[in-house]
Amino acid sequence: MRKCFNCGEELPPETEHFVYEDEAYCTDCVQAKPYTAYIYELDGEFIGLSENDDVQHIEEYEDEYEVAE
Repeated sequence: MRKCFNCGEELPPETEHFVYEDEAYCTDCVQAKPYTAYIYELDGEFIGLSENDDVQHIEEYEDEYEVAE
């Protein structure tokens, strides 16, 4: 019998639940928050994710550069 590792409630077969570090948790104990992430591609080839620092999206107001004279 599977039980929630946090509250101890039974998790019947074919029941929605979460698994974290090999422990099962019920949907009442886990708070799931949506967020947006991006996959970056260049000419159809994967180059990075917005969740790490491989690619940086620079807004114009953040762009500091020297103007060539």
